[in-house]
Amino acid sequence: MSLLSSLNTGTRGLFASQMAMDIAGQNISNADVEGYSRKRLNLSTESRYDSALGQVGMGVSIVNIERMRNTFIDDQIRRQNVEVGYFEEMNHTFRRIENIFTEPGDTGVLHFMDQFFDSWQNLANNPADLSARTMVKTNAEILTNVFHNVAGELRDLRQTRNDEITQKVNRINQITEQIYNLNLEIGAVEVGGQNANDSRDQRDRLLKELSKITDISMTENKMGQITVSASGSILVSPVNHQKLEMTTSSQKTSDGKSVTDIAIRFAESKRPFNPGGGHLKGLFDSRDISVPQYQDYIDQLALSLVEHVNSLHTAGYTMEGYSGVFFFDPETTGASDIEISASIASDVHNIAAASAGEIQSAVTNTVAPTAHQYGDPPAQLFRVPDATPPVEARNIVRDSVVVRTADNLLREGVDYHINYQNGTFQLLHNGYDDQEFTIDFNYRTGGFMGPGDNSTALNIAQLRTDLVMNPDTVGNHTSTFSEFYSSFIGKLGLSKNQSQNNLETREFLVEQYQSHQDSISAVSLDEEMANLIRYQHTYQASARLISTTDRMLDVLMNM
Repeated sequence: MSLLSSLNTGTRGLFASQMAMDIAGQNISNADVEGYSRKRLNLSTESRYDSALGQVGMGVSIVNIERMRNTFIDDQIRRQNVEVGYFEEMNHTFRRIENIFTEPGDTGVLHFMDQFFDSWQNLANNPADLSARTMVKTNAEILTNVFHNVAGELRDLRQTRNDEITQKVNRINQITEQIYNLNLEIGAVEVGGQNANDSRDQRDRLLKELSKITDISMTENKMGQITVSASGSILVSPVNHQKLEMTTSSQKTSDGKSVTDIAIRFAESKRPFNPGGGHLKGLFDSRDISVPQYQDYIDQLALSLVEHVNSLHTAGYTMEGYSGVFFFDPETTGASDIEISASIASDVHNIAAASAGEIQSAVTNTVAPTAHQYGDPPAQLFRVPDATPPVEARNIVRDSVVVRTADNLLREGVDYHINYQNGTFQLLHNGYDDQEFTIDFNYRTGGFMGPGDNSTALNIAQLRTDLVMNPDTVGNHTSTFSEFYSSFIGKLGLSKNQSQNNLETREFLVEQYQSHQDSISAVSLDEEMANLIRYQHTYQASARLISTTDRMLDVLMNM
């Protein structure tokens, strides 16, 4: 082995030691960078064959710079991230719904419904008291406002899911474009047999983020480039990346409001994109399943309240002795548009606290041709003919009157007008002057018992404990208003706890996988400092070899 070979050996040692210290410095400077994988310099011995000695060492050779990472663990983290992303969105949605209902508490629907029925009980104790009637009206208005607020916030929550879906889709497009560009970088580096370590780290970070947004599958070719697929189509390939785009559709809800829904499709193929997991599936399930479910619950409660209160109220008498007055607007379609009726809003005297009698049906009057003509004032034509003597029938049951002539069926509001409280009839145009009228109607017996009667107020107050919700298979109701409300609030709590538990389980698994990965790829400052000292000494030793060989050459040249 010549002195020049010794110089070459020392030079190789210097270069390898310097490269090793550079890598240790790179590891130390990136110790706190998320997703950075520590690098390791792989070395091998360099030798030549000598016929007399066999293999003779020629120093050290740099093989490559290796990224310390377990790709199998990365795949497991991505798989669990899909579940983490999904349950994050579901848990967020259930928490938002809990905040909307604010139960248990003094600002929720149940509290104000109790106050509403309390005011009816108070009115039953003081049926002629105007302040008690005003309290019924006020508490009803507060309750309807609470229904409006809950329905509005649920509707807004559903719409915000659309905005978040749009943000996630935009982020997917950004990520897929970056992965495509990194594919090009990695392919250009690794086609020569080297490792594109930093580009792979960046790509792994993007894949980890993407897996939390939607479920993905991935394959890698021999050049290190990957193909990412989702929803049955390729998002990224070594030669292309496909963008996603939004489509919108609008529909009318039962209360007449417009709701906009968005969907996702591939921009090039126009095929629908249906996420199978991650944030996007959680957002779609929240928007299309979870939130509408609780919208339906609160609508059922509002409609049942309107139906049962109106049923009793229209049968009762106001302070002036009128019946047939609605307490709530009968056109209510749900919690978003429940209102007290115009009659109650305008005058608390129209609150029916007194009760009416039983409905008597199938009463027929026959009116002579000259008894009533167009232009005549309203006439008391409703009488009970089989009574002795015949009595006037007031408080006619609304929509029960049928008026016929020999040739025609007359139309209410077009051919005639009826005052249901007073039991009067009036023609609205000519053409029936010589015709006999047959009038069928239902009426109530008993009559008005006076403003001190509290029967209807008691019946409405009793609704608090009546079984009016959740009909069984044969149509019998099985729960009260409060039991129905408490049941779906309890279901909300269970759903939230279940999503929270699922989220914590998946996060724990990700944490365990990440801890295992960190034990392989994370930078240990103690280890890197030890490497610096070690390579410093190998650098100094290589330098000493070169200086010693230089002196030997100097001696040899001066002989």
